[in-house]
Amino acid sequence: MRLSLLQTHGLKILLTIIKSGKETLTASEISKIEGLKTGYVGKILFMLRKAGIVATIRGKTGGYYLAEDKKNITLYDILNALSPNKIEVKLCPNIKKGEDCTHSIDCAIRPIFYEAYRYFKHLASNITLEEMAFREKEILQMVQEMKNYYCEERI
Repeated sequence: MRLSLLQTHGLKILLTIIKSGKETLTASEISKIEGLKTGYVGKILFMLRKAGIVATIRGKTGGYYLAEDKKNITLYDILNALSPNKIEVKLCPNIKKGEDCTHSIDCAIRPIFYEAYRYFKHLASNITLEEMAFREKEILQMVQEMKNYYCEERI
């Protein structure tokens, strides 16, 4: 799976908000820290706000902050908020709108993509924003354990 730039920058923006130590950060402050244009940061923050991941406070001391506890926001939530149509795996790439797949009865591709999507969704749904921000070693161990579970060699 490949993340879009929007998703990658969105993750970095959220991690910047968490690690800043401030209650709120403005789009301008985030853009300076991340080296991104303020308008682009604003676009990402708008999408995250619409998804309920961040909220805003207006005024002199205002800015963006996490709308929920970082323990309750998952990687899957974030990626889905930033590109909902790109996360869903098309289970059959041969199906075009309004047409049947010629391999709909006996297809070797569909189960592979379906299992890959299930693995990704399980993994991304079990990694929180807090873990990404502060627990890299634990995440690496968890990913390795999941990899071992899903990728055991078949005899």
